[in-house]
Amino acid sequence: MLVEANRRQLIFLCFSQFGVAFSFNFVNIFIPFFILKISPHPPAQTLLWVGAIIGATSIVTALTSTFWGTLTHHFRPRSLYLKGILLHSLLFFLMGFTTDLHLLLLLRILQGFVGGTSTIGLIIVSSSSPKEKVSSYLGVYQSSMTLGQLLGPPLGSLAAALFGFKGAFISASLVLFASMIFCIFYVTDVPILPKKEKSDIRLSLNKRLLVGWLLCFASQLQLMFLPSVLPNVFEKFQIARPVALKLAGTVVMIYTTTAMIGTYLWSWVARRYGLYRMILFLMSLGVLFQALLVFSKGIVDFTVIRMVQTGLIAVVLPLAISLFVSDLRGSTIGFLNSARFTGNALGPLMATSILAVSNLSTLFLVISGITFFALLSFKIVFREE
Repeated sequence: MLVEANRRQLIFLCFSQFGVAFSFNFVNIFIPFFILKISPHPPAQTLLWVGAIIGATSIVTALTSTFWGTLTHHFRPRSLYLKGILLHSLLFFLMGFTTDLHLLLLLRILQGFVGGTSTIGLIIVSSSSPKEKVSSYLGVYQSSMTLGQLLGPPLGSLAAALFGFKGAFISASLVLFASMIFCIFYVTDVPILPKKEKSDIRLSLNKRLLVGWLLCFASQLQLMFLPSVLPNVFEKFQIARPVALKLAGTVVMIYTTTAMIGTYLWSWVARRYGLYRMILFLMSLGVLFQALLVFSKGIVDFTVIRMVQTGLIAVVLPLAISLFVSDLRGSTIGFLNSARFTGNALGPLMATSILAVSNLSTLFLVISGITFFALLSFKIVFREE
């Protein structure tokens, strides 16, 4: 009965987190086009606004993720989780009624302050799972977010085309509200985590943890940098903007499909070959295929390379977190999960900033270089057990 209850908890928690990931990616796919429409600024300046607005939520969440994890030592995780989803829903609703870039940026920043729901979700999963299944449950949890990333972009671009930008924002708000309702009825609470001394938090920041953070960041950076510059990618291949808006969601859906498949496949392979070997192998190929984007000649081969790349790199984040699965402190999980939000934030911000002064090839190689640095650090600090 306890195992069945744990599985049921996992299913509905993943369902709610799917709703969160779906809504964010639903919106992020059309936000660059929305900003291009309402911006009174010239193209180069508008491009910087795109990066800032897309990245604002995640960069603030990255800064506060550890704080939200620490709160689970003082407040019920489920209550924090529900409040975060509700506030996200309200903020998306308000975005549908603004055409001012400054106000849109402010709303995205406010979302960042309440963006620790996935950290709390990780804590609930870790606390309520059997020890021997924590790694696989975390993989399922990651896959639920990947599925949201898969379905969000094509439906987001379709909603923006059919209902307009306002209707699309309201649709995202409704999905999040529905996710919260399911949480109320089907996600049970876990005990408040035992309080830790401040010295415990300081001691957790060792080389292994910092490199684990870097692995999570580099993998998330590869996954999240592209949507903000998709209009420029289509422009490079001479695809008109109206067609690009419709194709953008499809391209993201295709390569996110391979990311989700890769998460399941490589998690299974890692059970046989070990986390160290698996991460080393996948990060090495991630460096290679990220660099190969430079040599794409059209949208088809670009998408194929991107599919292979995301299929390899997506599982690195849950595998890296699994390296620290024995540590259930909210601060540790929050710190590692902050790498996800930092990647979400710096991905679009870095992409648009580099593109504003250089070109796509430079962007692809810079991200490949960051991944190589993470790989090298991992190989130096970690040792195969």
